[in-house]
Amino acid sequence: MQTPLKQVIYVSKKTDSSSDSLTDIYDISQKNNSESGISGCLLIGSDSYLQLLEGPDSAVEKLYSRIKMDSRHKKVKKLFEQHIEEKSFSSWSMKFAPFNNIEWGNKKFDAGKFQNISAAAAIKVFKSIEEMIG
Repeated sequence: MQTPLKQVIYVSKKTDSSSDSLTDIYDISQKNNSESGISGCLLIGSDSYLQLLEGPDSAVEKLYSRIKMDSRHKKVKKLFEQHIEEKSFSSWSMKFAPFNNIEWGNKKFDAGKFQNISAAAAIKVFKSIEEMIG
């Protein structure tokens, strides 16, 4: 029987915008996520992160719990969660995408401020990225 897969989208406020912090997040994500079967996409905004995580149900929940406790994030808010049949970003242990490469159609999001994004808008963003790479 196949392990149940889960997809979670969350938004958080950045506490550290330094390139060292982003490098740490990237390096740790590359190692730990591939070992745990997690993939996804992290959008790095000017003051916040918007991230889609996907993988085995328990691994995604464990990672999301760690992110909520991580000092590089504050005001972590889960926007969306669902069980999935297959991953959208299976080839990416974690893809970092700059927010300004995406057509947002919203001035706040254009400025990389994701804190008030709706679940529907976040889903739409990641569907667009999936189609771009598809």
